[in-house]
Amino acid sequence: MNQIGIYIFAVLVVFVVIQTLCALAFTSSLCLPKSQIMADELLPKAVIILSLRGADPFLADCIRALVNQNYPQYELHIVVDSQEDPAWDIITKTIQQTGATHVKVSPLIVRHNTCSLKCSALVQAIFALDDSYNVAAFIDADVIAHPNWLRELVVPLMDKQIGASTGNRWYLPPSEQWGSLVRYVYNSASVVSMYIHEYAWGGSMAMKLSNLRQAQLLDIWTQSISVDAPVHRALQSIGLKVKFVPTVMMINREDCDLAQCLRFITRQLMMPRLYHPKWMLFVVQVFVPSLALVVAIGMMLISILTGNFAATALFGGGFVGYILVMALLITRLEQGVQQVLWEHSKLMKRFSFRFLVKLLLAVPLTQLISTLATASAMIKQNVEWRGVVYQVKNPYDILLTEYHPYQKSLQALDSKASIG
Repeated sequence: MNQIGIYIFAVLVVFVVIQTLCALAFTSSLCLPKSQIMADELLPKAVIILSLRGADPFLADCIRALVNQNYPQYELHIVVDSQEDPAWDIITKTIQQTGATHVKVSPLIVRHNTCSLKCSALVQAIFALDDSYNVAAFIDADVIAHPNWLRELVVPLMDKQIGASTGNRWYLPPSEQWGSLVRYVYNSASVVSMYIHEYAWGGSMAMKLSNLRQAQLLDIWTQSISVDAPVHRALQSIGLKVKFVPTVMMINREDCDLAQCLRFITRQLMMPRLYHPKWMLFVVQVFVPSLALVVAIGMMLISILTGNFAATALFGGGFVGYILVMALLITRLEQGVQQVLWEHSKLMKRFSFRFLVKLLLAVPLTQLISTLATASAMIKQNVEWRGVVYQVKNPYDILLTEYHPYQKSLQALDSKASIG
């Protein structure tokens, strides 16, 4: 039994070391100098594209932020799934209140059956642009952009080696319900992984339109379920890189329950399964430590009953040590993100003792739910998103099988709850 304890302890140590090195690499990137300041006359004309289906909890705030960007020449183009969508009235009212004249709102007209509705919306918006636009920026409705968001996304694109600039999403839920905590822990690890693999996030991303077209992303999007997952490979094919920009990370303040969290993580994991060449590495990173933790718990109980306290120390030490280090890494990541985003997100809260205790419990719960979600993502052939169902045969063989306009009845009763 002692030999098994040594093996389990060693496995957990290896994964702790890997996770620590990756987390340190990410936090180091947060300390890099900001992008150079660029004069207004040198900034290219840009368009912000926002695709909507359903009224996200902070949609009005999102739109207000987008029409007040510190950028000389830009327009906001919003594509709504349908005029029946509850988002339509919110958009109309918010634009009237702001008096913005640089906004174009359109319903989704060209709904391709071979890709996601979001892909259809972005393709429609880009095809409608004239030649005066040089840059397209993309954002999700569940975040609120700070005034320099567009400027800080565009400046890195002036480097000819950069094909896309991107931030990422950072959850800061208003409550401590378990679904929100698990999503927070999962996303913390996901953000690090996306940085290591140079994975773009479509909720805060910009590209030169010339590069976008050269990489044939419009054709790719009309056959894809994901906007951002194919970006890295498409840009790599034309010799360009994805640039991570820490200052355009976006804070998400929405809540979710455990059922929503499981669906979210499963859907998120479908994307690397379909589009990432190192998908099996993701699987190993989830299943091996999960199995080691389960074995550690079981063998620790057995060793206690048999009076083998040396084995108990090995199994218990491995289990507790893994949980503690993961929780410490999350707090370190939180500190790093807060230092970068504090200027624009002063409402970011500090960890309370109660939160830290729940975080320690959320780490193994997240490991369990991530394992279930990974197993589900490996076998699922259908993806459901906000009431729309897609059949997924392979990465570029997508079929929209069930569609109807978004209904208000699908909105959560909690005004701060995620709807997708």
